Order: sequence, then C-alpha cells, then structure tokens
Amino acid sequence: MPSINTEIINRLLVSCVYSFFFIASSLSNNNTIITIFLIFILLSSLLEFFNITKKLKNFILKILVSTIFIVAPILIIYIIKTELNNGKNLLTFLFLIVSVNDVFAYLIGSKIGKIKAFKISPNKTIEGFLGGIIACVIIGPLLINFLNINLKINSFLLSLLISIFGIFGDLLESYLKRKFNKKNSGTLLMSHGGILDRIDSILFCAPIFYIIIKLN
Repeated sequence: MPSINTEIINRLLVSCVYSFFFIASSLSNNNTIITIFLIFILLSSLLEFFNITKKLKNFILKILVSTIFIVAPILIIYIIKTELNNGKNLLTFLFLIVSVNDVFAYLIGSKIGKIKAFKISPNKTIEGFLGGIIACVIIGPLLINFLNINLKINSFLLSLLISIFGIFGDLLESYLKRKFNKKNSGTLLMSHGGILDRIDSILFCAPIFYIIIKLN
C-alpha cells in the first residue's frame, strides 16, 4: 500500500495531466476540442456510473439519475464555454476553483485531518473540508482578477459557494459508491480511481455556477 507522500505525488501528477487537457480545451478558440473532450468525459462517466449501479435493477431510475447527475451538467459545461460572454475564462475559472478545493481538501485532510466528517465518506475530514473552503476563498478572487472576469456577485462569496457545492458533489458520489459497495468508480486515473471520481465536484457545481452567472 503506497505511503501518504507517494499517494499525494501520484494524485498531483494525475491532477496536472487532467488539468492540462481541461484548461487547454476550455481556452481553445476551437469548440471542436471541448466537444471531443466532453464526449470522452460523458461516455467514460456513464460507463462508470452504470458499473457502480449494476446491481440496481430499476433501469428507468438509472437513466433519470445519470441524466441529472452526469448528462445535464456536461451539457451545461459546454453551454458555459460556447454561449456565455467570456465563456472560455468562466469555464477555466470554474475548473480551477473546483480543483483548488479538491487538492487542498485532500492535502490538508491527509496531513492533519482528525475529525471525521460524514459516515458516507469516512476518509473525508472536517479539517480537509475547511482547508478546501479557505483555499477557495483566498485563491478564487485572485483567479477572477487574473482571468479578467467581471461579475456582479462578490468574488469571495462565489468562491465560497462553489467550494460548498463541490463538497456536496463529492459526497453524492461517495454515497453511490458506498451504497453499492464500490471503492472507486473505475481505475483509469491511477490514484484518482475513475473519471467520475475526478469530476464529481464539477458536475455538481456547473449547474449552480451557470445559474449564478445568468442571474448576474
């Protein structure tokens, strides 16, 4: 079993590779790139979801949940990029701030986390969640300024909301895995498990982020 330091290095390496592809597709002027990337994410996530829930016999329920939890958010990600003003930078910000939340929650939780947060996700700690939230609130406004994004909503509040909703997305997938006795959604991303393990937070945050932007 890998040590904590090895696990952290593995996760950071996977995060860097994944981040490169997502940011490159987000910032590209060619929408074909983001389309291909999102189709790959969509198909991989659906395969992993149906693998997790293969013991569930209610096929209609599977379709409904996968549509709400996977298909709709990925469509919204595409809409953010292609239809919103400054969509490239908005999507890049969303991805980066969700990644900040995930990375710092993991780093702080694995190093100093003591207080268990939820039974459905026993490896998550209060310290980790707070670390992710604090990192988002600090780094989020800097990203907004760097990416030249103009928003009516307070940048600290926006970063806080994304961090909190990202936690809910992570817990939702943890609930599914725990309910169906699965450790990871897949094995594609080394220490991350599967694609769905990596994108659960952004899938939950994307619709919320889109609504906030449209209302502002």
